[in-house]
Formats: sequence, C-alpha cells, structure tokens
Amino acid sequence: MENVRTNNFVPIIRALWVEQKNRELLYLEALKKDSMGSFRRLLSQGHVSAVLFQKEIRSIYDYFKCFLTDKELSETNQIASLASLQLLENAKAPSEVAACLRKLEGTTLQHYKALRTYMDRELEACRILDEHLNRIAEFYEVLGKLEGNSRKTIAYTAAA
Repeated sequence: MENVRTNNFVPIIRALWVEQKNRELLYLEALKKDSMGSFRRLLSQGHVSAVLFQKEIRSIYDYFKCFLTDKELSETNQIASLASLQLLENAKAPSEVAACLRKLEGTTLQHYKALRTYMDRELEACRILDEHLNRIAEFYEVLGKLEGNSRKTIAYTAAA
C-alpha cells in the first residue's frame, strides 16, 4: 500500500474512473442511434461493462483512499467527454461509431496499463484490473474489425 500512495495513485485511478464514465456515456449514446443493427449487442455489452467497471474501480479506490486528502470519484470533472460525445453524435454509419468508440477504448487501455504498474502487491486489485484490461482489449479488437470491415466494403464498392 505504501507503494501505491507514493506513486500518484489517486490521479491515475481518478482518470481511469473518468474514462469508464465516458465509456458509459458514449456507449449509451451509440445505443440511441438508428441503423446500428447487429452492432447493438456489442454496444449494450460495452455500456454494461462500463457501469460494472466503474463500481469495481470505486471499490479499489475506496480501499486505498486517504480520507483526509482524497475526494470522491463522482466529484470529477467530465468536460473531456464532450468532445468525444460530439464526434459520436456526428457519426452516422456503424463503422464511424466503431472508430469513435475504438479511440475511447484505446485511451482507456492506456490508463489501465498505467494504473496496473502501481498495483504490484495487491493481488485482488491486480486481478480485477487484469480482467478489465482483457475485456476492454476484446472490445478494442472487435471495434477495430467493425471499423475495418466497413472500410473494406467501401473500398470494394469504389473499385467496382
């Protein structure tokens, strides 16, 4: 626990929690779009995972929290999500939505990897973070395929 405290744990886990909040918001917004078709299942899984992961991140944060100096996670500022939300609102095709969400997942993966380096002794927290990391990596790969498949279809159409 001393290692976690000395290595700026609070700002990193706060950033990760904000990313999960952004995921929740963007997946929910993507679910509201028309013409998502079979993509809806992935979108709903992304939304549910974001909500679940927020709760688990909060429990990790609460475990390490210093009540004298740390703020509540819900007090964080979410201005950063507005730009992503605007990009998603402008996206019409599933491939554009997938590209927007994939970018978000890439950022989230970077936050997990940064936080994971600080959690060397806490086995339960590491296990939770590793599960999150693996699941988000799966979303990242699937979104990449959805983004790429649409590009290939467009390229074949243009060539014909």
